[in-house]
Parts: sequence; structure tokens; C-alpha cells
Amino acid sequence: MTLAACATPAAPPGRAPLEPLPTLATLAPDAADLAARDAARAALASDAAALDASLERIALLDDERNRAGEARTGLLPYALDLQDATLDDARDRRRATRELLERDDLDASLRARLEAEVEDDPLRLANARLADARRLRVGRLMNAIFEPLGRSLLSGALVPIRLARSALGLALAEHMADDMSTPERQALAQWKSMIETEPDSPEAAALLGRVEESQRRWYRNQRTKTVRRARRALEAGDDASAFVLADRALHYAPEDRDAIRIRSAAEARIARARADRERSLGAVASPDLSGRALAVALLARGAAIDPEAERLLADDPKGFLADEARFARTIPLADAGDEARAWRAVEDVARRSGRGSNMARHAWAELASPEENPERAFRAARAEERGRQLRWLAFGPLAEGARDRDLPRSAEWALEVPALLDVVVGFPSRLVFFPWQKPESPAPAIFARRYLAREPDGVHARELREWLVDFEADRENWVTALAFAEQDPAANAGRLAKLRERAARQTLDGARKARRRDLRMALLRHTAQEWPDTEAGREAAGEARSLAEHATPQSIRVSRGFLRENPSLAGPEGLALRPELLDGELANGELHRQGVTFLGGLVLELAFVNERGQEGGEPVLRRERVSEERLARSVALLEEASLRSARLDPDLEAAPDADRDLFFERALLGLADAPDPRAAAESTYVFESARERYGMVRARESILPVDLVLQVSGTDLGLGAFPRVRPPKPTEDAVLYE
Repeated sequence: MTLAACATPAAPPGRAPLEPLPTLATLAPDAADLAARDAARAALASDAAALDASLERIALLDDERNRAGEARTGLLPYALDLQDATLDDARDRRRATRELLERDDLDASLRARLEAEVEDDPLRLANARLADARRLRVGRLMNAIFEPLGRSLLSGALVPIRLARSALGLALAEHMADDMSTPERQALAQWKSMIETEPDSPEAAALLGRVEESQRRWYRNQRTKTVRRARRALEAGDDASAFVLADRALHYAPEDRDAIRIRSAAEARIARARADRERSLGAVASPDLSGRALAVALLARGAAIDPEAERLLADDPKGFLADEARFARTIPLADAGDEARAWRAVEDVARRSGRGSNMARHAWAELASPEENPERAFRAARAEERGRQLRWLAFGPLAEGARDRDLPRSAEWALEVPALLDVVVGFPSRLVFFPWQKPESPAPAIFARRYLAREPDGVHARELREWLVDFEADRENWVTALAFAEQDPAANAGRLAKLRERAARQTLDGARKARRRDLRMALLRHTAQEWPDTEAGREAAGEARSLAEHATPQSIRVSRGFLRENPSLAGPEGLALRPELLDGELANGELHRQGVTFLGGLVLELAFVNERGQEGGEPVLRRERVSEERLARSVALLEEASLRSARLDPDLEAAPDADRDLFFERALLGLADAPDPRAAAESTYVFESARERYGMVRARESILPVDLVLQVSGTDLGLGAFPRVRPPKPTEDAVLYE
């Protein structure tokens, strides 16, 4: 029966899909409205007696309606909430709010707001964060026991080893962890907030001792972290950072010996560097002008072999300016394009001259400079990348040496002894995956690009260009691969054709993902003009033409599911859609799941299920021009429904959209009949129902803090099943305390 119903052809939308708007008579305030007015006025005037009288009047009106079999006004819970808001003491307000939550006549949105206010209690938040901290510690301990046991289903003999490794890992994690976890810092902040906002409460007095102790722990934690960072900076040669960090640590622990030692060492290094710089800047020029002729000749002759350099070498091969003369020989070679001989000559100067030679140091700097010698830097980066891959193949988790655990290096290596088992057992698996290892560092590509920019016709240009084509192709960056391939005059025509097709397809896919219409149009035009002879280029031309023909100022869509979830929006007070368009019966016409789209101005686009009744097929589109009143009503109810959904659904992330909000504001003011035609003003926001957002069954987090893990290890061919304690989800403000 279900299949037959789905196959039933849909009736075309013959008559108007929108019903006439009902005439809304001017509402005269009744007794309930007047009582609500009096309650608001009494609250603003801080008149407690008048507010109590207004609440009694609202309660009497509800009792009368209840006895008459009529619906209650629904005002009493809001009036009670208003009364609670006038209480001066925060504890009294929270207590009154908890009592209000016990009523069974609360609106869902009001209940959600009141629950959020109760949860915003600093003491409750602090206790919740402390519970998270305990769960983290207990979870680490339990996981350290259960995981090695569960991973040893097929290898029971490894249980003692894995348990020992897990215990060692837990101890090291505790050693590396902060003395004060992030949830504990959040709890400290809540305690401080409690003391500052409610200093006279008994809870605040009881918290003073805990706050002082936690503050001392926080200072110790900051000192430990800062000293650790300062030590690493000093070891890396970053003396300025080491000095600043050590000085900062002394603010937390003024007499700390480690911080004083690191700051003194960094200060001494900085002083030596400044002294060396001052000596260099204060050097007196030599009165010997024998090198002037060499400098003038080099500047005058450019690429010609300088006779002054040859004369100096002939007169005294080991003279004062002999190194300079040898280096001068390399300049004409480089200018003539003979880069191989030029770099060999520079290397000869660097190797023949002693360490005391200024020109030898200059030659070594020239050789090692990635800017001046990018080809050598490319080779070095490739060698480093291959070395990293070979180290991973040979040593696996120990490829980069012992992990940094803020311990003496010998102790860190001793702690890696258990990892030797993984190194040996996992070698066959690493051998299988080794051919598919991709480079991690972008350095080789950067140096290859730099070389081609400097030497597009150089000796190594074709080799590096081919490498870049293969590198970008492996990354599926076809546009860049094509750009390098086209620079080669001897490139294979068939390969170029394939790269063009893939580059065009990549650009077309990027254009389709662009949300802004002007950017999408620019990318489509670029694809069609750049690669007109490709299939993707022809598709881009068609889509650009269609986009230009059907472009609209706005494209704000409200799905059918959202309309069903919020019937007031589709009803007479909003869009006033015909009821049969949302009743699920295809025979009398049905709205497509795309729903209704606001196209800008006073135009709506309604999508209907096609005549074949295919929900997944292309919809039948119909545009309707509506009145300003209908548009304003619909927008008002749409915003109200969206805010209500955001309040009731804590997982809903309502993305900001300035263009959408601007269009809605203009519609509410009756100014939508003059749409903004700029592409940058278009909004493509979509309002969806909960089912459309989360699927048929919305995923819920289990109330149990434990997950069952099934694990297959490719390195040691192991199979495991064990429970794992799930850490608490970080709060949204946790990043502020890390």
C-alpha cells in the first residue's frame, strides 16, 4: 500500500496555492490584557502590592475560564516569572525559579529559559565542573586498566607488558598534565563570581578558603608551564623568548630557582649578542684601497670575466683579496647562465678558504641560502622528507626519537624501551603502507617554485617542473598541476588534455560550492572561458547562462518539514497556504520538500511534487507575488519560530546571516518592494526541521558515560574489545581557561 501511494501521480497545482488573508479585526483589550498591563506597570514601578493584586486577578481569570471549560490565558506563569525577577537577592530568585519550574502549565520556551537560569547558578556550575574533573581522572585510570586487557583477546601473553606500559603511560600523563585541569579552573572562576556578586551570602564565606587554595594551585600551575616553555626556548636558542617567559614565571613564583637560572642564562646570551653586534657596527674601515679597483671593475664590466680579479690571483694566489677575486669569478658565470659552474666555483671558495676568511663565510651563506640557492634547498628538503619516511619505516613510533616528557633525555629514552615491541611487531604493516606514504612537509614544493621563479629556463627547471606536476597531481590540485605542465614546451599533448579536463572539473566543482552568487558566476565564467574545449567548460557555460537568467535578489528557503513543524507559519496568520498542500496526499497536490523560497521583493517561489509523484525528482516551481502584509506576517512568524527552535534545541546552531536579517527587517517595515539587486546582498539561508537536521532518528548522547570499543590494530594484527570511559564534553567557554 505504501509503494502504491508513493507511485500515485501528483495533481498539478491548478488553483492558487495561497488562500486570501483573513481580515484581522481590531482587538479590544479584555480583562486578561488589562491585568497583564497592570502587572507590567507594577513591576516597573517596584510596587509589590499592586503586582500581587495583578497576579491574583490573573489567577482568578484562569479559574473562571477553567470552570467554564475554556482554555486558560497562559499569562500566570509569565506573571510569576515577572514577580521573581523583582527579587533583590540572587538566591531568592533562583529558589523562586525552581519552584516555578514545578508547575505543569509552563510553555515549552518559558520552561527552557527558566531551566537555563537555574543552571546558571555559580555554585551549580562549579560543582558540575568539579564533577567533570573527577570524571576525567577516574576515566584515565579506568581506561588505563581496561584497554590493555581488552586489546589482548588474541594475545594473552602480552597482558602484563601492556598493563605495565599503560600504567607507565598514566604516570607520565599525570606528570605532563597541568597541576590544575581546565574544569577546575572553570570552577575557580565560578567561585570568584559567587563571592563578588553575593559577598554577604553564607556560601561565599565558606568558599574563601577553597578559593585561596585553588588560587595557589593555579599560580603553581602557571609557574610550571611557563618555566617549561622558557627551558625549551633556551634550548632552541630563542634567548629573547626564554628571558620573557622566565621573567613571567617569576611573577607567579618570585623566588623560583629554575626561572632565575633560565633568565640569567638568557640575559647573558642576549648581552653577548649585543656586544658582538656593537663591535661589528663600530668597525673602522681599512685605509688599504687595494680592493677598490676590483670592486670598480666588477661593477663596470658586469658579466665579463674581470681582468682585475685575474691579475690579483696571478700576482698573489694567497693574498689579502685572493678569496674575493675567486668569488668574483662566479658572478660572470651566473650572469651568463652557467649556474652549475657558478655554484661549483662558490663551493670551491667556501672550501678552500679558512674559517677566518670573510669571503668563505659569505660563500657558505650563499650556498645555504634558500633564497639564493633554492635548488640546493629543494634537494635538502627532499632528502629530509625521504629520511623521515625511512625512519618511520624502520623505527615506527620512535622515528623522531624519544618523546618529550619534560624529563632528562636519558630517562625519556629509558621510558621508550617498551615501545621497542611495537617497532618490531609493526614492521610488516609499515612495510605494506610505505609505498603510499605522502610528503608531510611543503618545503620541497616551496623551494621548487622559488627556483622556477628565479630560473624559468635553468638547468634544473624541467626536472623540478615535472616533480611539481606530479606533486600537485598527487594532491589532486589539478589547476596548479596544469599551470606547471603548460610551462614545459615539450609537454605531452595527451597528458595536457587530461590535466585540462581535470582542472576544469575542479574549478567547476569549486564554483558550485560558492555561496555568493557573484563569486559563483565569476568562477563559472572563468571555467567556460579558460577551458571551452572541455566537458566541464561547456557545463560551466550552461550553468552561468542559467544563473544569469534565473538570478534573484534573495534565496531564503523554508523547507516543507519546517512548515509542518511550525503550522502557524503555513496557516492563515502567516503564508496562508492551502491546507491540502501539506497533508501528505499527492493526489490533491503536495508541496515539495524544498518548500517555499523568498526570492526578494514581494516574490515567493513554491516548489511542488512533480506530476509523476517523485519526491526525489525535480520539483514543479511556481512563483507568486504577495502583498506586503502577507510577507510581513510570514517573516514575523518565521523569526519567532526560529527563535523558539533555538531555545528548545540546545544542539541547534543558528548561523548568523546579515543579508537575511536585513531582508527580514525591510519586509517588516514594508520596504521589501524595492529589493537590493547586488549579488553580495543575496542570502541563501535555509530553515529546516529537526528531522531534516538530524535524520530520521536524532542522535542522542548516551546517559551512560561508557562506550564499548571494538578495535582492530593493523600494526600488530591485534583484536580488542573493552569499555572506555567517555570524557565529559568541554563547555563552550572552556577555551578561555586552557
